[in-house]
Amino acid sequence: MESFGGEQGIYENVDILDPEPDTYKPTELPEREDELSRIHSALRPITLGGSPRNILVYGPTGQGKTVGVNLKTEQLLQWAAGEDDITLTVLRVSCKGAGKSWNVLADLVKKVREVRYNKTVEKPRGPTKVELFEMLSKDLQAIGGMVIIVLDEIDGIQEDSYVLYELPRASIEKVSIGVIGITNDYQFHENLDADIRSSLGSREVVFSPYDANQLRDILARRAAHALRDTYFEDGIKDSQHLQSEVLSGDVIPLCAALAGQDTGDARQAIHLLSTACDLALDDGREAVEEVHVRNAREEIQEETIGKGIRGETTQRKIALLTVLEADLAGETPEGTTQLYRRYKRLTKLVGTDTYQQGTFREKLNDLVHGNILEGDRHGRGRGRGMTNLYSLAVDPTLVIDKVGEDARLSEITEQLE
Repeated sequence: MESFGGEQGIYENVDILDPEPDTYKPTELPEREDELSRIHSALRPITLGGSPRNILVYGPTGQGKTVGVNLKTEQLLQWAAGEDDITLTVLRVSCKGAGKSWNVLADLVKKVREVRYNKTVEKPRGPTKVELFEMLSKDLQAIGGMVIIVLDEIDGIQEDSYVLYELPRASIEKVSIGVIGITNDYQFHENLDADIRSSLGSREVVFSPYDANQLRDILARRAAHALRDTYFEDGIKDSQHLQSEVLSGDVIPLCAALAGQDTGDARQAIHLLSTACDLALDDGREAVEEVHVRNAREEIQEETIGKGIRGETTQRKIALLTVLEADLAGETPEGTTQLYRRYKRLTKLVGTDTYQQGTFREKLNDLVHGNILEGDRHGRGRGRGMTNLYSLAVDPTLVIDKVGEDARLSEITEQLE
């Protein structure tokens, strides 16, 4: 049995390769200067004696949205600390899984009371959402000054929009409120009522996916702080100037390329590099090599994508099997109509409902959003419209293994093996 200790190996600071923003908080985002500048402009009125603008920040997971907002609000807090006549408070709440305005308001009341009384307090229980908003208003008035409320994953508020309506319109004596909403749902703004949309999204900032070059530089900065004998030549902090005795030259480019072709997700790229480093450490190697990256990708797919496939509904699994079947026959990418023929045959074989083609296409698109399938659109020729094409985004063996765990579908996967 292995014992702990003496395992540092290639690491200098292992936490820096943790992809979760709560573990390691970057102090710079050079790839997001334009986006940070737009956030800066929306917050600048505070420094001019005015009120902050409301902002909606969009972008897929792992694009630096939350980190960027935190960097600019922390910078603003540092400025305010040096001003005698400015009181600035930043309240950050995650709305993930909140569902209702009540939950968000209860979290905000807890946060503001911890600022007001400078101690940990319990989340209120029992009051209605209207009463919670009144409590929040009174506590904010007691603090006074400028207040920025950051609602991360704001699309988690699904069942009612009371808090989104009331916060931007709150009129509290001696208090100015600015709301920053962060979401990976590009349709979030459009799905809001017009009166909420007009006030909540006065400024919008979009964080587009990173490309492979940007991901290389992000990984290089992480590696320089996380790994021993890894540094920037001439002090230039980009991947071209990274020198390392514990990383082979193709590791960071490969991690960046794999993440870039999938989603452009920086967390995914960092997770891949971190897992590759762990595998090298497990092997007792003194350097991380390409094989560790490729093995790490397989391990991560098994861990995350495999779990996702296992948890899918029966209908989505059958939709996935249609693409698997086409892939094994060498016929992918394949169009919706051809896949639907396979689907009708498989549903009859399983003895489950056969949905209409439009609903079947929705199941395929759900799998695309989950990065299990790849989707593309191609023209069928002049005046003949577009066709949707689908192919696997994961290893076919992984699909066979995980879908095969479903007793209703194991007969099909056994035939495909």
